[in-house]
Amino acid sequence: MPSNIVYCEMCGKPIDRRYAKIVYIEGAKLVLCPSCFSKVAKRTVESVPMYKRASKPTRSVKPVTTSKPRPRRQRLDEYEVVSNYSEIVRRARERLGWSQRTLAEAVKEGENVIKRIETGRLVPSIDLARRLEKVLGVKLLEPVVEEFSANLMPSHRVKELTLGDIVNIKKKGSGK
Repeated sequence: MPSNIVYCEMCGKPIDRRYAKIVYIEGAKLVLCPSCFSKVAKRTVESVPMYKRASKPTRSVKPVTTSKPRPRRQRLDEYEVVSNYSEIVRRARERLGWSQRTLAEAVKEGENVIKRIETGRLVPSIDLARRLEKVLGVKLLEPVVEEFSANLMPSHRVKELTLGDIVNIKKKGSGK
């Protein structure tokens, strides 16, 4: 069960989930406390209360992007293409007895794209990698795994930087 406490991504202040605001700024999703929201609301796209994520925005302010990102089963940025993708694609294509042109038609891409992927000069997008996986019956995507430092003890919690911290750091460093 999720906690009812979330943290403002601008100032880091803990807030009740009911009062948190989700704001999309140039495609980036931010969870803000009411005070940070009021400071940013003049320039933001759309805001959605935390507890109404699935519904339409309750308050809109001067749109910058055209639409709210759609929820997906898994976010695209949680995956990355395996390092030996070119070899996997070439071997799978040859196993099927297909030419590069045939594979290109099957995944609705240009033949040049397939040639560049097989030579390793082009890393396929997540979408294209999924289409290749489906057509060739191979595994090209792996989940992104965050690595944690071994010297951080679980009992010692490290405070993460927020956007507000970064703004303050820049202000202090620039002498303004």
